[in-house]
Amino acid sequence: MRRVPRISYYFRYPLHRNDFHAMKVRNELRGHYAAKPLYGRLASNGHVDRSAGYNGDVAALYVPVAARGIDDISLLKAHVDPQEVTLPSGRRNWPAIRMAAEKEIFEAIRGEREGKSRPEIQTKHGETR
Repeated sequence: MRRVPRISYYFRYPLHRNDFHAMKVRNELRGHYAAKPLYGRLASNGHVDRSAGYNGDVAALYVPVAARGIDDISLLKAHVDPQEVTLPSGRRNWPAIRMAAEKEIFEAIRGEREGKSRPEIQTKHGETR
């Protein structure tokens, strides 16, 4: 998946089995997802500027159970209050991050059922990542 630009833009590190979590709707497994919080800005060299802190955006990669290839995977962006991304200890608040991702994925699943196209993250130039 790292070779696919729309995915590697947000997930630059290798994803492993334990990075994915079950996505269930009414106790039915619908797929698996990985989520990560995004930093607020990029440095002039194009790398993440960690000093900016998290901006509250969460990237979510959703793989439906029926996925047969890379084109079946959805990349979505959720948002959570930036103050909820980290705990007072400075560690990431994974329950809040995953909850935001699950909510966005659930909305995408519901939209597919209603006949809407599969959502993807749109760049500011209108192209799909």
